[in-house]
Amino acid sequence: MTAIIDDGPTPASDLSDPIQGGRWQRWSRLFEQYIGCTVKEFAIACAVSLGVTLVWVIIMPVVAPSQVGGDPVTYIAMAADPKGVHWSPLAFRVLEPWLAHELGGQFHYLEAFRYMSWAAQALIGPAVYLITRKFKGTHGAGILGIAGLMSLPMWLFLIYCPYLVDSFAMLTMAWTLVALIYGWLWVLPVLLVFMGLARETVIGFAVPIYMWMRSRWIDLPRAIQVACLIGPAVIVVWAIRQPMETTGYNTMLGLMYAGLWVYVRRDFGGDPVFYLTYGVVASMGIWWLLAIVGRRHVGRLWWLLVPVFAQWLFGSDWGRYALYAFPVVIPAAVIAVWSHPRRTLLLILIGLQSVAISADLILRGRPAIYDMMPSTWVSLGLMVLTALVIWLPRTGAPGKPLETAR
Repeated sequence: MTAIIDDGPTPASDLSDPIQGGRWQRWSRLFEQYIGCTVKEFAIACAVSLGVTLVWVIIMPVVAPSQVGGDPVTYIAMAADPKGVHWSPLAFRVLEPWLAHELGGQFHYLEAFRYMSWAAQALIGPAVYLITRKFKGTHGAGILGIAGLMSLPMWLFLIYCPYLVDSFAMLTMAWTLVALIYGWLWVLPVLLVFMGLARETVIGFAVPIYMWMRSRWIDLPRAIQVACLIGPAVIVVWAIRQPMETTGYNTMLGLMYAGLWVYVRRDFGGDPVFYLTYGVVASMGIWWLLAIVGRRHVGRLWWLLVPVFAQWLFGSDWGRYALYAFPVVIPAAVIAVWSHPRRTLLLILIGLQSVAISADLILRGRPAIYDMMPSTWVSLGLMVLTALVIWLPRTGAPGKPLETAR
């Protein structure tokens, strides 16, 4: 008589066998091993990003193309006629206008431009989520970062006016950083090329890339590697510019001169306190303070602020320029909030920050990039309250600030 021995359920480790384990399980484990989250968690993050974007697209008014002024006028003209003569340096930011023309054609390029900008904003959310998870942030922290970023007044201005190239520029920047911190160096040169075609800030990215990869302050092998990574982007951007006929400032020095002398001198010189305050408050509000608390979580990624604030030399759109710091500010902030002993209070303040745009919509009917009021005043008040919550001494422990829980 043959005895049948039951060894119990198959151990989880045996599922790696191609016969016993399904292909989906194997891919799921690989995804979790290399990405740091489960497929389900990442799918939820993507859904939240898309959902929040759709909600704001429905709520926010959208400016008519005939009513735009400033930079969007040039970008719309580029989408209508990519081969025309346009004002530089805007004429060099070809990625989104050219794609809008190719996808929308002669009659629907405006619709293509608009929907591509919104799609780009939705695709940024998963990148923020992955950056947060890479720095040991929880799933909840990553979701909070997506919702909080996509509800900022300056971010929502890009939904109101989708004819700027910032959505595409920030999309390529965010995924470039994802590739950098996850070590996907094989795709980094391609992403940097797209980033350079979206906006010329790719040149300054040599600093954060080198500072992330270096093993010591002066690291010649890493410097050579960084040059090889970013070199293709510089060459492609330079090559694209050569046959173009443009007006305006064709050189970096000319652009810097115009930025400092015409714009920064005119605007900043007249009211420096306002512009410094506005650049910080209108961009990400309370998230700057929360990021200070969580500054240690993201480490060397803070070097991203070098190219971000270098943009302040080229114009006075400081609130919009400072928004480019979101890949480091938002992850640092949400990780700190999620482990903070006063998390409930901070979440309430984040919720209020996320609806600050309603002040502009109710009182003015629309946001305004140079005068994001009164939402900026609301954000400033919330920053004061956030500072009190973060640094107010504990009850019974006078003089001892409340720090992030460890």
